[in-house]
Amino acid sequence: MTTIGVFASIFNDAGEILCVQRNYPPFGWTTPGGKLEDGEAPEVAVVREVLEETGYHVKVERLIGLYAAPFKNDLVISFACRITGRDQWEANDEISAAAFFHLVTLPVSMKANTRVRIRDAGEGKHGVWRTFTAEEHG
Repeated sequence: MTTIGVFASIFNDAGEILCVQRNYPPFGWTTPGGKLEDGEAPEVAVVREVLEETGYHVKVERLIGLYAAPFKNDLVISFACRITGRDQWEANDEISAAAFFHLVTLPVSMKANTRVRIRDAGEGKHGVWRTFTAEEHG
């Protein structure tokens, strides 16, 4: 069964993107997001995941694209979101940090496919679909 993930690209006024550091394998940095739950709409799931992982309330602005990794039965839906508010948030068992980064200084411990999604978002793309091979996914 294919796993469907939803991830948000959220930029601040300085053009930096919000990333989170996972507290579970593979431990690296990514954009806020997670697994789509049964019966949940993707746009609702991404708002929920961002709030859980960062404390930010967001509004979905547009679909960036679909990113498939068939070798591991994975599909990611990427959305551009805008911050509308924030609740108090602290690091927890799932996420150890949340921070904004310039696109040219993204954390080293980030998968290649995440960098591609961020690049597409930073370039303002929409309607993207990409299929990664195992070599590209790294």
